[in-house]
Amino acid sequence: MNTPIIFFNIGWMDFYKGPSNDEIVGGGSFITEHGYGHEIFNFKEHDGHYYGFVQTNSTPGTIKLQRLDAPRKLYLDNVTVVWTASHPDKIGTYIIGWYRNATLYRNIQDAPKKSGRKFNREKFGYFAVTEIENAKLLPHDERLFEIPRRKKNYLGQSNVWYAENVPDFIVSVKKYISKRVLPESKTKTDGKPRQNDSSKRRKVEDEAVRLVTEYFEKLGYIVESVEKDNVGWDLTATRNRIHLKLEVKGLSGSNISTELTPNEYKHLRKDKKNYRICIVTKALKKKAKLRIFRYSNESKQWISSEGEILIFEEVKSARVHV
Repeated sequence: MNTPIIFFNIGWMDFYKGPSNDEIVGGGSFITEHGYGHEIFNFKEHDGHYYGFVQTNSTPGTIKLQRLDAPRKLYLDNVTVVWTASHPDKIGTYIIGWYRNATLYRNIQDAPKKSGRKFNREKFGYFAVTEIENAKLLPHDERLFEIPRRKKNYLGQSNVWYAENVPDFIVSVKKYISKRVLPESKTKTDGKPRQNDSSKRRKVEDEAVRLVTEYFEKLGYIVESVEKDNVGWDLTATRNRIHLKLEVKGLSGSNISTELTPNEYKHLRKDKKNYRICIVTKALKKKAKLRIFRYSNESKQWISSEGEILIFEEVKSARVHV
């Protein structure tokens, strides 16, 4: 017996564990109007399970189980739910994760008690549930399997796609989920060099430096680059008697996770008063965000103006040879 499969298109997030430090992008008119969607908790664990929501076209929401050969049932077990979202940085809709061996309900279910599926005084129900070991949320940079968007047979304007008429495509999706094998790229070469990962990283770093420079210059600082001097930071910012050492980190996503070189870390510890860690998230997007962390003598922590605290994890390396 073939395992039923269904596709739910939702807004794009990094973690789907709630709105804290995780912006939702796209996903339809409700999200555009309200700034959030009920899918923001789709990968928030409760009692060993994930509970998933999709915004249907009907009110109250209904999943047409008859299209999965379950015409009289109120729910269907052993379903594969494929979560998709439109990429915020490039054109296209991509698989962002899945629930395997899920229970899929025809009608929306109330949120379990004490599940934390609540925001803005609303309780968020769900259509699908699975045990956490049967679920996978792909990291941002691994969301590479593109879903065609067409009026006929493929995912259209509806957020729910039953995919009855594309058996070959479904085979490739199931193969990807089970073995993580991506379809061959259909990108055509035009003889121009492709942008590789190192090229993108350079663009992210350059844009982060530009944004940090622009920020401090607007405050009246004279900003100079010392990136090539290996002094342990990237920029100096001088205004009257203030002389700041700015270490700049550019990130393409919204998650703050980066590294300091041994030289950077040494100078950070030597001059905490004047050192600043400037982190730019979503550096290549229009809504890039700059966070500037300074050392607080009061709390003995590196903290931003928004109250975010950097956690330092020291790591050791080794040189090996024969």
